[in-house]
Amino acid sequence: MQAESGLISITGEAGGRGVRCGVSIADITAGMYAAFGILAALHARVTTGRGQYLDVSMLEGQLGILSGMIGAHLADGIVPGPLGTAYGFLLPYQTFRTKSRDIAIGVGNDRLWRRFCPLIGLPQLADDPQYVTNAARNANRPTLIATLQETFLTKTYEEWEAILMPAGIPMGAINTIDNVVDHPQVAARGALVECTHPVAGTIQMVAPPVRMSETPGSVRTPAPLLGEHTDEVLRDRLGMNEHDIATLRRSGTIGPPAAVARRL
Repeated sequence: MQAESGLISITGEAGGRGVRCGVSIADITAGMYAAFGILAALHARVTTGRGQYLDVSMLEGQLGILSGMIGAHLADGIVPGPLGTAYGFLLPYQTFRTKSRDIAIGVGNDRLWRRFCPLIGLPQLADDPQYVTNAARNANRPTLIATLQETFLTKTYEEWEAILMPAGIPMGAINTIDNVVDHPQVAARGALVECTHPVAGTIQMVAPPVRMSETPGSVRTPAPLLGEHTDEVLRDRLGMNEHDIATLRRSGTIGPPAAVARRL
């Protein structure tokens, strides 16, 4: 679906082959749109009293997140390609190498641009006709990016962070997953929680990303073991008794109880 929808064609380094998004974004997006649809249908049922059938496709989920690219193509006929870490509509809005590790910069408007240039030691660029507006910067992208890359290589990431972050320039590090799980903001938000797993013991999991003031979510159980809730579903949801369940188990229709499966 990433390939069929066009997502791969705009993902990767400029001039190179498209690459897959690092996560299964088509599956995730379809699930999120399905959840939105379910909530909207439940809300509609309150006023209409009628339920409805929801049809959510993985392809259309990808079209939803590509709507900006698709809209631009329908407007101007240009077929976008991969731009690496750059963002085609704003500049500079990408990563750069530094003396230590890469830095991500997001100068999203001309006001930020005028603030940004003196901070990096290039005040003359702020009012340069080639770069004074975002449109001008896009028109002169190659020369500007080369100049900025040369400048960012003069200091370490940590030095640039100390200059840019206090001034309100959107920026960040290219963190690896091990950096992320130890990130101070992740800790401050309580975004990782501990849970007891019957086999693995104490484990960490990602907490619900949506924070609700009146009905807060929480991680109450780990992911189930194979067959852990089979008896519960058959008994409580389908009304089967223990004899019926035992019959299904003897016939091999269902697997062994979770406690036995765990030992296996």
